[in-house]
Amino acid sequence: MKINSKEQDIMKSKTLFTIVFITFLLSNCTSNYEYWDISKFNLVPSSLLDEEKIKLLYTSRGPNYNKNKDYYVHFIAVSVEKGDTINILSTTINNIGKNDQNTVFSYFDQNNIVSKLLQIDTDELIILENIKNIKPKKINRVARDPKFDYIADNTYPTVIGNIGTVSNIEK
Repeated sequence: MKINSKEQDIMKSKTLFTIVFITFLLSNCTSNYEYWDISKFNLVPSSLLDEEKIKLLYTSRGPNYNKNKDYYVHFIAVSVEKGDTINILSTTINNIGKNDQNTVFSYFDQNNIVSKLLQIDTDELIILENIKNIKPKKINRVARDPKFDYIADNTYPTVIGNIGTVSNIEK
């Protein structure tokens, strides 16, 4: 049986996804974190559209829960719509685990209300009026696990924002 080039491309993509996802799972193990300066990343805000669908390939995680929002977590994702590979820098870790291998996430740019809510101090959340005044926090470092630099050290375009899932609640 002969396999055409489109089928070969699909098989290669699935194999790459499986390898990268296994690496993603291994990156959840405890390790010593270091940081890259944000200038290392090729910031191209138009690389992903707000609410564009993505699949995750990798996350750097971080040394803690980043409550003070003093570093970015590094994600590598593939756009479901365009097939492009993109770095995403996010202030939240999102508790992503091994059961999320096939999850399709949404990317929320840094000006989306979701991203703004994730940056606000919970004490300020009581006053909803504060949401419109939230500006993206200036962060200059990105958490990295040096054991996975062979994946994380890349030249993909980079965006800043958050990821999550959206569900429709029907009555």
